[in-house]
Amino acid sequence: MKLLLSSLLIYSVSLGIILYVIPLYSTSLGADKMFVGLITAAYAIAYTVSAPVWGKASDHLGRKLALTLGMLGYSLVTFLFAFASDPAQILVIRLLEGLTDSSFWTVPPALIADMYAPQDRGIALGKIGTAQLAGLIAGPLLGGILIKGLSNYSTLFYICSAIILFTVLLVFFGVQEKKASSLETESSSEIGPEIKGKTKKGFTVTYVNMGFSAIAFGVLVSQFVVHANEMLGPGKEDIGGLFLTSYYVAEAFIQPPAGKLAGIIGEYRATQLAYILCALGFFVLTFAPSPVFLLVAVIIAGLGIGTLYVTLTVSLMDMAPSSKRGLVSGVQNIAWGVGYFVGPMVGGIVATYSVGAPYMFCAIASVLGGVLTSLYLKSD
Repeated sequence: MKLLLSSLLIYSVSLGIILYVIPLYSTSLGADKMFVGLITAAYAIAYTVSAPVWGKASDHLGRKLALTLGMLGYSLVTFLFAFASDPAQILVIRLLEGLTDSSFWTVPPALIADMYAPQDRGIALGKIGTAQLAGLIAGPLLGGILIKGLSNYSTLFYICSAIILFTVLLVFFGVQEKKASSLETESSSEIGPEIKGKTKKGFTVTYVNMGFSAIAFGVLVSQFVVHANEMLGPGKEDIGGLFLTSYYVAEAFIQPPAGKLAGIIGEYRATQLAYILCALGFFVLTFAPSPVFLLVAVIIAGLGIGTLYVTLTVSLMDMAPSSKRGLVSGVQNIAWGVGYFVGPMVGGIVATYSVGAPYMFCAIASVLGGVLTSLYLKSD
């Protein structure tokens, strides 16, 4: 487990560097803001389409092989950035990255679910989420330092490609894949039997909830910095970015304890608690009278969305038979990808009415998610 966590952390640091650098690199090659957005959208579409493919591949080929094949592909595609000479080539390469990178987000939950008994699964899945998020937080910081210290972008892409290749070797030769056959006979968690009694409805509601969480995330990352900068005033643009970083830190911090809490009180109650935190955080964001309230509110929202992501993932892994966990994780990533695509668009539309309207929309969506969960997933 420690080696897998370390590998995913190192890999996600490279992802964070690339996410930070690509807009700058594209602009240096002549891309305008619209084309930079198109490059981002190309990755998101490819990621969403390929997620179930990698999930199903892990069900048939094995988790470790599917994960390392995707990571290896991402390493090779990242290497190609060094030879790009115009924005159109960046778009094609980013599209290929989306097709390969989705394995990193799809396969690990199924791999962990196979390795751990239900009572330990939540905290293990939470640790995976924390490792992935921590890398994405550290990556842009490291990317900014490297850009200043290196003579060109090509060297940066060589470094990232080599780091990712190193993690491929770590996972392939160091991580021991385990089958879940003996673990599946154990008790599945407090909420597992209730959900399995109404499997189709359980999957549907859980996927909808995942979409809700992604919409809230998309609204926040697309609207918050602008809102924060307007409140803080000229010359303090970097503080808005730090406030948003605090969201990511809160989301990363809460995932392991949220997974443990789900194992103690059940995924249903933990999901309800997550929705309460989301509703509270977004409600305070809507009417935040000062930067302090803004910071506290975005941290609460981070705690809520982080908890929600873990409890929903645990629920899906508990419901799914071991032979289908990869596919289930892939569909989960589709739900997340669709929500993340819809969120910024909805946020931009409602923001034309008032600066707090996107957050109120998310608060209402959180309440609806809690009601939906109560109606269809409530424990007896």
